[in-house]
Amino acid sequence: MVFRMALDPVSRTETLADVVYTQLHDAIANRTLPPGSRLTEAGVAQQLQVSKTPVREALLRLRQVGLIEPDGLRGNRVITRSEQVLRDAYETRQALEAFAVKGAAERGTDGALARIRDLAERSLTAAQDGDIDGYFGLDREFHAAIAEASGNLRIAGLIHDAATLMRALRHVDVPPQAGVLAAAYQHVAIAEALARRDEASAARHMHDHLAAVEELFNDRGQPSA
Repeated sequence: MVFRMALDPVSRTETLADVVYTQLHDAIANRTLPPGSRLTEAGVAQQLQVSKTPVREALLRLRQVGLIEPDGLRGNRVITRSEQVLRDAYETRQALEAFAVKGAAERGTDGALARIRDLAERSLTAAQDGDIDGYFGLDREFHAAIAEASGNLRIAGLIHDAATLMRALRHVDVPPQAGVLAAAYQHVAIAEALARRDEASAARHMHDHLAAVEELFNDRGQPSA
């Protein structure tokens, strides 16, 4: 069964492939398109009122990122949970974030590290106030700022894609506030280590942070979908 979703028609003044990609990417990340949803070129093109060419390009990019997988001769489906997929996504993000945080400690400007500290403190305030949506918005900015501070122009996009895959595969939509608060304190610990330019400490705190977040969203006691 082809999954239908509410999507806005694409403006002809925009780059079609990029807009199609962004709409599908965001729908997968927020699970408007849940795991296992089937996508076809014809179906997506009809909903977005575009030709198949930009849809084909967008689907290819989504497949390269790992957000969709082949389903039959002409179809695709949103990636489904399995222990292998979860492990691959988690290990990939751990490796990328470790590289980024070490690079930020070594090469980040004082201004970049100050911004990371500000984002960490704001994320903690949001968590303390129970503003879960605000926290997760700041969380994405925090990790993007670390990637930017690393000086590697490609790493931010790779981290974003890895994080999106983990979000799409999550078991829990709204984690307990206590877990969010603990994650926010870990942001502060990472930022403090970066301010000291302590690569080892920053990498250790980042590893612990991602491990805690993975457990927060993916209860190993629940069956894979």
